[in-house]
Amino acid sequence: MTEKNIINIALGVDNKYLSYAGILMTSIIMNSLGNKIVFHVAISEKLSDLNRKKIDLFNNLYKNAYIKTYDLEEKIKSLPDLSIYTDKRFNKAILLRIFIPQILPDNVKKLIYLDADMLCVGDIKQLWDIEIPDKYIIAASQYKKKHGIEQIDRLGLKSDKYFNSGVLLINMHLWKLGNITKLIEDCYVKFYEFFLLPDQDAINVILQNNIYDLPHKFNRMTAPNDPTIDLREKNDIILHFVNEAKPWLKGNTPVMDKLYKGYVYQSVWNDLEFLEPDTPELMLLAGRNYEEIGDYEKAAYYYGNSARDLMKIQLNINK
Repeated sequence: MTEKNIINIALGVDNKYLSYAGILMTSIIMNSLGNKIVFHVAISEKLSDLNRKKIDLFNNLYKNAYIKTYDLEEKIKSLPDLSIYTDKRFNKAILLRIFIPQILPDNVKKLIYLDADMLCVGDIKQLWDIEIPDKYIIAASQYKKKHGIEQIDRLGLKSDKYFNSGVLLINMHLWKLGNITKLIEDCYVKFYEFFLLPDQDAINVILQNNIYDLPHKFNRMTAPNDPTIDLREKNDIILHFVNEAKPWLKGNTPVMDKLYKGYVYQSVWNDLEFLEPDTPELMLLAGRNYEEIGDYEKAAYYYGNSARDLMKIQLNINK
C-alpha cells in the first residue's frame, strides 16, 4: 500500500479495551470496503499473548487493512496518575492519544484518532477527505452548548468552544512543527490534579482557537441503553457511546444490541464476553429493555438488582 492511498487511523488502549477497539476497526472496514487502512494501535501495557494472536489473525484475514502496534507503556508510566476528580471508569490509557502523533513517521501527513467506545456506521473516507484549513492543527466536534459552557468556565478558556477529543482529525505537519505532544504533556503534568477529563482538558487548553469544528455526524454522542437519548441521525458516520453506558454491556436497547452484535460476530473478537451492568441506573434501563423484548425473567432480575442497590445507597446516606 502506498502512503498516499492509505487512511491512517490511530487508537490508544490497554489489553482490556483492545477487544472493543477491534470491533470498532471491524465496523470501519465493513463500511469502507474500497479503502486501504492502517490502524496504528498504541498500547499502555505489554500486549497479552491472546491479543497478539487476535491481531495476527486480523492482519492475515484482511487484504486492505493492517494493525500496527506501539508499546507506549513507559511513556504512560512516566506521567502522573489521573486526578482524584477524574471519573473512576477512566485509566491512564486515555493519555495515549497525546503521544501517538509524535511517534508516527513523517510520511503520515494526516491522522484520524478514535476512542475505542465507538462504532462506525458509514464510510470513514468522508471524515478522511475533509481538508482542515491551514490555521487549524486538529479538527474535532464541539460538546453540546449546555455542557461546553461549563467546561469553558471551569478551565478558563479564552475560546467560546470546548471540544470532545474522542474523534480527532490531525494535521500531522502542524502538530509536529508546533511540538504539540510536548505542550500537551507539560500541561497535563502541571495541571492534572485539576483536570476532570485529563487528556481532553489538556488538548482544549493548549489548542484553543486552533481546533476546526467537525459536524456531529462524525462523533454522534449517544447511549446504547436509553431510547430517550438515542440521538442518531440518518447520515451519521461514527457513534460515540459516552459515559457509563457501553454497547458491550448486557441490557441495551434491542436496536443497539442487534447493531453492535452484528459487528461483533463478523470480527475476530467474536468471542467477546458481554458484561453485567453495575450501577442502579444501568440495571434499571437493562430491565426496561429486557421487558420490551418480552424477557420478563431478566427484566425482573435487573429491576430487582437496581432496587436493591438503590436501597443500599439510601441506607448509607441516612446513617
